[in-house]
Amino acid sequence: MSAQPEEELDQFFTVFDGSSPEDVSHARQLWSSLSLLPLQESRLVSADIHQRLPVSRPQPSSNGPNPSAPQPPSVPAARQRQEERRRYLSMADQRREILALLRRQREQRIQKELLSVAFKPKMKISRGLKTQKTSDFETDKELVRQLH
Repeated sequence: MSAQPEEELDQFFTVFDGSSPEDVSHARQLWSSLSLLPLQESRLVSADIHQRLPVSRPQPSSNGPNPSAPQPPSVPAARQRQEERRRYLSMADQRREILALLRRQREQRIQKELLSVAFKPKMKISRGLKTQKTSDFETDKELVRQLH
């Protein structure tokens, strides 16, 4: 009877007979590091998944103020909202000023361009350039014919 439980234990445990205690401790560390954790789905409780419903709060008595009625905003919250509103308004004003400045600069550039159009030299295509290009084209044709 005593032999049978030992055989069953040997199936589940690794025995290090004749090894030094240092080797045994290293082997235990190795095997414990290689054991895998169960899959996330197989765990009963997970830190990532909230499995409980929120706890209901005790209902206040009807003698007190009605909690569903809207409460007036607190003074610091109202000041903070006003500060944000002022900041956003100043940013909007600054944006309008920048856009107006860009518009004025564009109009000035257009004005200068219109003034300088009259004084810009006009590009004239001379016939000499055309004849030179066509003569170059003809010489290239002749060179290609000579290669054949």
